Amino acid sequence: MTAKGSLKTVPPVALPVLSHLGTRDFEAVYEPSDDTYLLVDALTADADELRRRAPTICMEIGSGSGCVITHLGSLLPHAALLAGDINRAAATTTLATAVANGRRVDAVHMDLLTGLRPGSVDVLIFNPPYVPTSEEELAEAIAATDISAAWAGGTRGRRVLDRLLPTLGDALSARGLFYLLGVAENEPQEIATLLREQHGMRSEVIAERRAQNERLFVMRCARDDGDGERG
Repeated sequence: MTAKGSLKTVPPVALPVLSHLGTRDFEAVYEPSDDTYLLVDALTADADELRRRAPTICMEIGSGSGCVITHLGSLLPHAALLAGDINRAAATTTLATAVANGRRVDAVHMDLLTGLRPGSVDVLIFNPPYVPTSEEELAEAIAATDISAAWAGGTRGRRVLDRLLPTLGDALSARGLFYLLGVAENEPQEIATLLREQHGMRSEVIAERRAQNERLFVMRCARDDGDGERG
């Protein structure tokens, strides 16, 4: 992983149009916040690398409002866009955001990467529930089936992410990229070590930003230099 001094400058960019969404929508899905802005900014700053790999299929796990996957479509207009979320309301909201911004996104109700053909995803994006909470708080959030489940992450904020990591190698194509947003408490060095040991992936923190009391990061992970053939 890179040292802080080697991180790219990440200028802020505008989010996709969200004027079609209102208070009732954001009672059901996560409203874009500082983490969303950082992820969108990081993807924009990394656009040259994304385009160099000429991805065919791009996917966001936990698409929520559809803001991030719609923005990715503006960077990669020829890629097929897929969004998955365990929250059924997110599929409807994501589709509406894509349409409002002149993009096409196939949004489905699904848990993480279940049902995907192995080696099919060229770009995968995940902004998981990353806030460290007690296991009791996490259980309450899941039981309540409300918006708190979008941020409550359990011990170290890693409960959902740790379910995903073992499956990454099967889902990503040989030239695949994985973009992960998290906070310092998620222990990014350990995440990078797990990805290297489990999938032979190299990881690099490409953006960081302090937001209120959180130190956010975006990590880019890949198995190769982007010249591999589809798996």
